[in-house]
Amino acid sequence: MPKPPSETTPHPHGIDIETLKRMIEATDSKTMKEFMKKHFQRVGEKIARRFLEFADVGIKKNPKRLTQDEIVRLVNALKNYDGFLPPDASCLSPLGKDLLKTGIKKELNPEFVAVHQRKPAAYSGFPFIVEVGVAYGGGILKTDGILLYRFANRIPLLFDEASDISYKVVNELMNWRHYKVTPETPIAVFIHICSLKIPYKTVGKEFIADRPEVEHEILNALREVARQLALFLSRKHHMERERRRLDVFSKYLPKIASFSAKLANREKIPDVKKLLGSIAKYVEE
Repeated sequence: MPKPPSETTPHPHGIDIETLKRMIEATDSKTMKEFMKKHFQRVGEKIARRFLEFADVGIKKNPKRLTQDEIVRLVNALKNYDGFLPPDASCLSPLGKDLLKTGIKKELNPEFVAVHQRKPAAYSGFPFIVEVGVAYGGGILKTDGILLYRFANRIPLLFDEASDISYKVVNELMNWRHYKVTPETPIAVFIHICSLKIPYKTVGKEFIADRPEVEHEILNALREVARQLALFLSRKHHMERERRRLDVFSKYLPKIASFSAKLANREKIPDVKKLLGSIAKYVEE
């Protein structure tokens, strides 16, 4: 089972005006410095002081006495301040590489599968993790394109595939020929995005919006598994070439041995089985 998520406070970059107002209404903090340290993720003494100086808000001011203009200014500062630490991803519960690989094998029984989990990243203060898998052969049917499976917080996304950021990365940004993949290659790509707030494009939650941070993580994860696939395909093509050579050797070496024996006036024909056996052993490895 995936590791369960842990509870955490919000990251400053993900706060809007209404959320900040609710936090101020519910807080028992008496100063803005206490408020920042208590209610925001990974904000300590130094970061709280530096941020409040940046936002031009007094560190000793009572949060409940902030004016509307100060709240708006504070929210803008929260979104634009670069001194905050990255979001804590312990609140997320990704599938994990082992579970993702097991699921792919169970559904498609592929000849090859590779998975990769990116390190936690963030967009607008919301942490997210991208997990990608690629499968080749087995139960994957040859189609005109790449078979794409999309998931968000473990839920499959079944509609509007062409509008999804995953579709853009797989079909427009990836140079598959660089990884020895042609349109006829039977492969399937699995993309799972785990986040506190999935950046859906519409209220129907059928596809994920084109966010640069998410696009970057999907593309890098896909390149990693594609490199592993390219190594597998290179070895597979090499073995197929060696098998064809073995077939030629098996057909002509006995005849060459027989003709050579006659030319040398030898009655005993050299045994080529041992030589063919060593070649076959190399091909089967």
